[in-house]
Amino acid sequence: MGAFAKPVRTAAAAALIALAAFAGPAVSAQADAGRGVARIAIDRDFLIGSWTDAGDCSVTVAFVADGTFATAEGDGGTWSLSGDTLTLTGAAGSRSVTLIPIDRDTMEVVGENGAHDRTTRCAGDLFDARRFA
Repeated sequence: MGAFAKPVRTAAAAALIALAAFAGPAVSAQADAGRGVARIAIDRDFLIGSWTDAGDCSVTVAFVADGTFATAEGDGGTWSLSGDTLTLTGAAGSRSVTLIPIDRDTMEVVGENGAHDRTTRCAGDLFDARRFA
């Protein structure tokens, strides 16, 4: 799968892998089926930032507000979000993953093959993803 596949897995673990038309708060005040559990909405604001599935913030996938993404390894492309489906498009083609938010800084990423990875947000802007776009 090459260098693009690991970032997609990472975004699939973070999301490599979201449609900029989504707006509104990342945390919804709606209760989950009356259980009092706040739902985290998947939208562009939730996704923007750097994410890692390795617990190492020097190995990330960064999602930029302009719809581009980049990995610390230098791979990149464009991203779009439709509901909870993140699609990443780069030199190696397109991959889609399903994002399941755990909290504001953690999500489960389900790959096309059904594999699950947990991804966490990294604090700060660790590298400028735009330089790879």
